[in-house]
Amino acid sequence: MSPKYIAILIFLLTYIIITGRRLNILKIGRPGGVMLGVLLLIIFKVITPDKTIILVNWDTILLLLGMMIIIEHLSEAGFFNVLAAKIDSYNLSDKNLLAVVVFVFGGLAAFLVNDVVCIFMTPLLIIMIKQRNLNPLPFLLALATATNLGGAITFTGNPQNMIVGTLSKLSYSKYFLLMLPIGIITLIINYIILLKLFKNISAEKKQNLSNISKTAKKPLFKRSIFAIILVIILFFAEFNMPWSAIAGATFLIVLAHRDEIEILRKIDWNLLLFFSGLFVVIGALKETGATDYIINYARLYLKGSTFKQFWIFGILTLFGSNIFANVPYVLVSAEWIKELSNPDLMWYVLAFGSTVAGNLTIIGAIANIIVIEKARDICEITFWDYFKFGFPSTIVNFIVGMNILWLYHIIGLL
Repeated sequence: MSPKYIAILIFLLTYIIITGRRLNILKIGRPGGVMLGVLLLIIFKVITPDKTIILVNWDTILLLLGMMIIIEHLSEAGFFNVLAAKIDSYNLSDKNLLAVVVFVFGGLAAFLVNDVVCIFMTPLLIIMIKQRNLNPLPFLLALATATNLGGAITFTGNPQNMIVGTLSKLSYSKYFLLMLPIGIITLIINYIILLKLFKNISAEKKQNLSNISKTAKKPLFKRSIFAIILVIILFFAEFNMPWSAIAGATFLIVLAHRDEIEILRKIDWNLLLFFSGLFVVIGALKETGATDYIINYARLYLKGSTFKQFWIFGILTLFGSNIFANVPYVLVSAEWIKELSNPDLMWYVLAFGSTVAGNLTIIGAIANIIVIEKARDICEITFWDYFKFGFPSTIVNFIVGMNILWLYHIIGLL
């Protein structure tokens, strides 16, 4: 059997393992799945061990690592606790609290990565829900879906956007300026749909967040805030994104004047390993020419005018990201973009479509799983509980966002 077909079979096996984990069918973790795939590629001599190093997109890995280190420092400094306590101190109405979850937490995701915001804010949101006696479902759905939508605003809002940012070499600041209106509008739509679907979110009584520590570790807090602001400024100044993030992380590590082993232990090394292995598995498809089959097949549907390519590629991205998971889909479909009539426009479609696709189903994005798992004790969210909101939210936001992107194209911005 030729290396091309072996690479395809190994990719399919890897995908089945990843999907099985997401569907709770197989018990092999995602890192284990991609490690097995890489090992099989080497055993069957599809690629050499030296080639694995070359196939990894180290820009994406460094960007993720740098942001993770900065965010762990923010967490240790008490940033997320202080933010939650500050929000509660305004004694907001329940609808306004829902708006804060949508717009503030969604906005945070643009710069602090959606999965990370969900990891830290879900436990704090649960305390708010319990002490206000709220219906937890709309607030939990708001957190998961808003952070997904907010993550579309920048190249650092979610892992797949980081890949798009590093592969496309597009301007960070231009992407932000064009996607900010789309992000705000889609968050507004999300909020309206939540209010329409959930009439009963009122609390019987309200209490302050006495269970949340309101204190911050001031020196670390100030350093961490300075680091994240500095990194964001470097992003907008079009400095190299991965090394800007690493610079911020290094700044915090050096000024800590301590052994940072506890911080580094908290880094999601599983995610970094997963991404590294996935780059190799997808890269092997390209090296053996297997992606040519995929590109040729996709080309059958992506012929014609820019308008036709725009919508077909967008729809393929919306559903392909759910079928194959957004990160593998982005890595494969990135090969198609150079074949299309307006590559810059299509990079925007890929980033937006693969992100908004995360809100379609309960397994559409890791952020959804994080929220659902962490909130299991107060609310059991089923597939249909999620889908009844996720489906209308995704379809409406997708149509609106795509039309705005097309408007950008018409007026010459893309």
